[in-house]
Amino acid sequence: MLDSLWRRSPPSTGLARVSVVVPLYNHATYIEAAIASILSQGSVVKEIIVIDDGSTDKSAIVMDVLARRDKRIVFTRQDNQGAHATLNAGLARCTGDLLAILNSDDAYMPGRLNALAAALDADAGAGIAASGLQFMDGAGVAIANPWYVEALAFHQAGADLGGALINGNFLMTTSNLMIRRAAWDSIGPFAALRYVHDLDWLLRALALGHRIARLDQDLLRYRIHTRNTISEEHSGVRVEWAITAAAYLTTLWDRPGAPPIAWDQAGAVQSVLRHHALDRAVPLCMAYLRRHGAASLDRAPLLADSAFKTILKEWV
Repeated sequence: MLDSLWRRSPPSTGLARVSVVVPLYNHATYIEAAIASILSQGSVVKEIIVIDDGSTDKSAIVMDVLARRDKRIVFTRQDNQGAHATLNAGLARCTGDLLAILNSDDAYMPGRLNALAAALDADAGAGIAASGLQFMDGAGVAIANPWYVEALAFHQAGADLGGALINGNFLMTTSNLMIRRAAWDSIGPFAALRYVHDLDWLLRALALGHRIARLDQDLLRYRIHTRNTISEEHSGVRVEWAITAAAYLTTLWDRPGAPPIAWDQAGAVQSVLRHHALDRAVPLCMAYLRRHGAASLDRAPLLADSAFKTILKEWV
């Protein structure tokens, strides 16, 4: 099947407008399927920037072969720096007007990039587009994800998008993002978070007034397997979850020119935080961010303050 996808991929034409960044780390088993799913999107793909973040398996060997198949693929290697740094490095190299990401164990579904580009073309006020998802296991077999269904339903029931994402990030992953270049320049890079750099970036975008166009169609296949980073350490996830929620609220309420606080929205977010037992930790983080005068986690000193984070673990 992969060979047929490679053969079907049309050559690049003047319609090319999307740069796709692929952060690669120890996914030799999955990377060919990921790249094939990008190329099958057709001529809308301008370039595919793949950065191997210090893989210790055969990922680089596989990519050396794949990169020779299509001139749009640019493949480089670096010492291990983490997902956020790899994404930032790749996005900095993009030349397209629209920026997309595909993690090396996920896969685009047919027509995804054209559909998201069309959504942004139709909505000049949206800087970001995303879609629904399907899920697969390590072998590529479709699986259910009740957590995703519940998190999405919370938003569909009327919850504000920011509060809904704090409750449960149903957008799931950086693989689900298409970003206008101007929006990326305005929002800034991913912060040095191991588990929730995607959630932090999305919340920062919302806090700064950027809108997200979401298509109901399932246009991304997200792979769930034993090596997903988010499954590593629950306490570490909760610390970053609290920090990210605090950065969102501080930016939303304190940024220059911020509109008056919508108290019903604030109350709804407080209910979410209380539900997840984060209502003590988040105000502590907000106090820290305000004291240091930087709410955006890509610039604030909080993430490098190990003493504060150690204390925070007792509050989450």
